[in-house]
Amino acid sequence: MHSHRVLLMILAVGGLALAIAVGCATIPSSMAKKDFIGSEKCAGCHAQEYQTWQDTNHAKMVRPLKQGLLKDAGDNWAKDSKGAAGPTKGNIDGKPYKMEDVAYVIGSYWKQRYIVKNPATDNHQFLDKQWNRMTKLWENYGQKNDWETICATCHATGYRLTAYDSKNPAAQKVSMVEHNTGCESCHGPGGLHAQTTAKTDIFNPAKASKEQSSLVCGYCHVRKETSQFRTAQGNVREDQPHPVIGETYKAGQDDWRTWYPDGILIPGANPKQPLNQNYPKTDLENAFYLDELAQRHGFYDSRKHHQEWQEFIQSSHYTKNLLACSDCHRPHAVASKPKVEARATCTQCHGTQYDVNKIMPATGRTADNLFMRSHAFNKNQTRPGGPTATGQPLYYYK
Repeated sequence: MHSHRVLLMILAVGGLALAIAVGCATIPSSMAKKDFIGSEKCAGCHAQEYQTWQDTNHAKMVRPLKQGLLKDAGDNWAKDSKGAAGPTKGNIDGKPYKMEDVAYVIGSYWKQRYIVKNPATDNHQFLDKQWNRMTKLWENYGQKNDWETICATCHATGYRLTAYDSKNPAAQKVSMVEHNTGCESCHGPGGLHAQTTAKTDIFNPAKASKEQSSLVCGYCHVRKETSQFRTAQGNVREDQPHPVIGETYKAGQDDWRTWYPDGILIPGANPKQPLNQNYPKTDLENAFYLDELAQRHGFYDSRKHHQEWQEFIQSSHYTKNLLACSDCHRPHAVASKPKVEARATCTQCHGTQYDVNKIMPATGRTADNLFMRSHAFNKNQTRPGGPTATGQPLYYYK
């Protein structure tokens, strides 16, 4: 009887492997789940979407050292042009680490950070420096929490807390379907769709309401501070795990604005936490401009990065239900249509009426003398912007 069960298991696993190997083949009905399957599986039927997604920053957030290390960072690992030393130690254990110890690089377009193993938790810790791609200089970076428990819900797809004890956060366990913002980060779990291929069995932000579509982007393009769940080091988190242990955020199904409202700070999402208020001694302290210019215009531009959703919900694009984020930002090409360049979409409605540099000044600081553009779309904007990222990254091992 035991050998019979083993044979059945081998056959079942073999059948699943065969289905995956043949690309667009469906998952066996006996194993179909309304769960995540990974972006590579999507590529079997959606080759163009997958290939153009791979060229985006969504696909380049977390990569192994030899896939993603920036060329300038590698060339200047020992010290930069001003003599500043590159990464030399772990932020949590304080031990020395070399470039070859880096497990993953985080980011590439604006800046790049580096993570190595944290032996105490079997997670990953940050190194003490980050590379500014535009200034080509090393900057101090002091994040002292495990990557997996501080920001990974937005650096991975299908992120789950699989075990959590509030009295012992160091023992928490996590799982991810894949690194990076994969297909299912925006489309929700694809298991059922892969079996049926029915359009009704997958979430499509382009077919959703403007609010619901933008809500998908807002899950990550927002600044928040979570006390409901703590990092492995016992500190507040900067991301937002699903409130149910073992579950993950599902685009098109979950409204993250309603999750544990008393255990999270998200100005703009919670009516009790307005954008025109400061939040001292939190990660939201001085996150938005609250000066006389902001009060006069009624728009609160970002002073920190990844707050685009909190700016966008102030705009008439959002309040009048005119646009969703995806109307201007396309994470991949669609069918025979090429990927849309965000900057070019402005002229479709406004012609030459507005100058992008004026109406979208770069105000949100992401690194030293490097800023991200405001998405509040204040037509009377007069706030000056700073330098922003341009060009494309070059890689050390390519």
